Amino acid sequence: MNPETALLTGLLAGLFGSTHCLAMCGGIVGLLHSQLPQGGSALSAGFHLGRITSYLAIAMIATLIGLLPGQMLPASAPTIMRIALGLLIITMAVYVAAPGRFRDLAGQLAAPLTRRLMPLLSKFLPVRSLDQSIGLGLLWGLLPCGLLYSIVAAAVLLADPLATTAMVVAFGAGTVPLLLGSGLLMLKFRSAVNRRSLRMTAALLLVLTGLLIAAGPQLAHYIDHPWMHFLVDCVS
Repeated sequence: MNPETALLTGLLAGLFGSTHCLAMCGGIVGLLHSQLPQGGSALSAGFHLGRITSYLAIAMIATLIGLLPGQMLPASAPTIMRIALGLLIITMAVYVAAPGRFRDLAGQLAAPLTRRLMPLLSKFLPVRSLDQSIGLGLLWGLLPCGLLYSIVAAAVLLADPLATTAMVVAFGAGTVPLLLGSGLLMLKFRSAVNRRSLRMTAALLLVLTGLLIAAGPQLAHYIDHPWMHFLVDCVS
C-alpha cells in the first residue's frame, strides 16, 4: 500500500470511527478539558499531539516486526501479509458501516477500564503548560483502544515506515474534531458523521481498497482493462 492510500484509509477510519472514541474516552475528554485555564486552546491541542505521538510510536514498533529480514519469513509471507491487510481494511469498513448503537457499544465495553485509569491522569491536573498537556496526551494514547489496535495490526502488515506514518497521523487527525469539540458543535459533527449516506460511501471506499490490496493482482489478471490496472496501481 502506498502512503497516499494509507493516509486515506487512516483518515476514513479515524473520522467515521471517532464516535467509538467518544464513547470510550468521553470521560477523559471531559476531565482534561475541564481543567484547562481560560483561553487554553493551545493546551487542548497539546493533548491530541501527545495522543497521536503515542499512537505513532506504538505503530512504528509494530512496523519493525513487519520489517523482519526476508530470510526469517517464508517465501509466501508477502502474499499472506497483503491478503491479511486487505481483509483487515474490509473489517474496518464493516465497523464504519455498522449502526451507531453497535459502534457506541464497542466503546462502552472498554469504558470501565478507562474510568479506572482516570485517577492516574488526574494526578497531573490542572494543566498549566504545553509540555504538561503533551505529557498527558502521551499517557492518554497508551490507553486500550480496539480501533487503534486495528491500525497497529495494519502497520505490521504494511512494513513501511512512511505508509505507517501517513495512516496513523491521518487516523489520529480524523478523531480530533469530535474529541476536540464540545456542546452544540460536537453534536452537529457527530450527527454529520453518523449520516448513513456518508458512512456507506466511506465504507465502500474502504471495501474497494481492501479488495484491491488483497486480490488486486488476480483481478488485474482476469479483468484485463486499463481501469482495473489503474486502480490496482493506485493502492500498490
